Amino acid sequence: MSDISIEFGPIELIALVFIVGWPGLLIGAAIGLVVWRRRRAMGAAVGALLGLCAWAGIAFTRL
Repeated sequence: MSDISIEFGPIELIALVFIVGWPGLLIGAAIGLVVWRRRRAMGAAVGALLGLCAWAGIAFTRL
């Protein structure tokens, strides 16, 4: 038997999502910034969150 185990806690999983989904974060923020002109900061934040989730979701389903 081996003493090596691979366990991921919540912090590691969140970090993994950010590492994998950073292109979606940038693309979503840029699109949200352009599309939502009245509230650019809110648009960028919402776009970044949606882009991050979409990109990471697509990346993890390909594994």
